[in-house]
Amino acid sequence: MKWFTHIFGDTSTDNSIPDSFALIRGGEFMMGSPVHEINRLNWETQHHVRVSDFYMCKHAVTVAEFRKFAEATGSFSVTTSNDAVKTAGVNWRHGALGGIRPQAEANHPVLHVSWNDAVAYCNWLSINTQKPFRLPTEAEWEYACRAGTTTPFNTGENLLPNQANYNGNEFIKDEPGLFRKNTCAVNSFAPNALGLYNMHGNVFEWCSDWFGVNYYDECKASGTVTNPAGPATGSNRVLRGGSWGIDVEYCRSAYRIYRTPDNRRSNIGFRLVFTR
Repeated sequence: MKWFTHIFGDTSTDNSIPDSFALIRGGEFMMGSPVHEINRLNWETQHHVRVSDFYMCKHAVTVAEFRKFAEATGSFSVTTSNDAVKTAGVNWRHGALGGIRPQAEANHPVLHVSWNDAVAYCNWLSINTQKPFRLPTEAEWEYACRAGTTTPFNTGENLLPNQANYNGNEFIKDEPGLFRKNTCAVNSFAPNALGLYNMHGNVFEWCSDWFGVNYYDECKASGTVTNPAGPATGSNRVLRGGSWGIDVEYCRSAYRIYRTPDNRRSNIGFRLVFTR
């Protein structure tokens, strides 16, 4: 049986589709990681998944984009990061090291945004554009990140510091490399085969799903699952992709962590999905 089927999609020419979104043709794939994959977690059980077509933004939401929302709603003037190394008052206006971001970083991914903040942004954008925006499901995120690959990264067995933004002091199968200690512009590095930027590194990205330790095992027991959306309830939401401050093995396509929906940190952002 062919465990990964897909059709690579291009950005639609339909003017109802935002220019920055890529069409991701649905298909089937093995979600999770094989038991031999380096530093895999026990909640990455491989299982067979089928996803439908969707559109995903080519990049994470930027500081400039989030600023429009924050200024329009006036809801984010006193938000505070949960990041333990930061001081009270650090919010979406601040960067990776806690300082106010300069204009030169307007095209960097917004940071210090919670899952609740991300959903509020989606709702605001949907109302103002009359287009349905949301966070990706975890299955959509991994399918789009892999872009047809079955290796730990969509670049193959390894991910080099000139291919993504992470802590390059240690990385797989090579000598220590570059650690930038900051985010990069959202369109940095080469995109994957689906035209998506920074699916590995730069910022962790919120997914819509609740996190469940045993959810992948339950999916595997069910056989092929179609458009899984995570457990019905939970305490934490899923994050994917790795970040600027983390080692390369934590940027793997299958790597998944979780935080409470109100958690804000210096390495967390989000990207949008558009559905018709």
